[in-house]
Amino acid sequence: MTTPATLPAKPEPTHACLRCGRPVAIDVALCDECNPLGLQQPAATQVHALAAGGIVLFVVILAILGRIGLSGVGPFSGQAGDTVAAPGGGLEITLSVSNRGSKAAATTCRVVEADRPAGGPSQVVQTPVVPAGGSITFTASITAFGDEPRALGVDCDSP
Repeated sequence: MTTPATLPAKPEPTHACLRCGRPVAIDVALCDECNPLGLQQPAATQVHALAAGGIVLFVVILAILGRIGLSGVGPFSGQAGDTVAAPGGGLEITLSVSNRGSKAAATTCRVVEADRPAGGPSQVVQTPVVPAGGSITFTASITAFGDEPRALGVDCDSP
């Protein structure tokens, strides 16, 4: 009489131990060497707290890198010059922007009506790079004020 051949057992699914990386059963987090006393496995709240802590740490690192990258930039001050009607509509304004910081940078300036700095129409203009401790003068096209030349003011931001 012959006996039927037995097939090898199908291996159980595994994943890596959270501490050392050894293969462990899918329903446990730590291997026997990393958890010799058989303590309860990490709870879902512990895992989520670890992930949240990592996100908070990442945001703090980004804030520090941003502070380092932007230190020495600005403050900027701007002055509106002449406005003339632009060909094709709108106005062309001459702006002078100064950078009192120790790094060259570009900024944005908000152009407003000189007699209505708040509550009236405005338009944001991107400046070219302003050298550290220097000034530039450039012309920008704006459309928020129609095509009739008028007195305009400018407020430039530091990044």
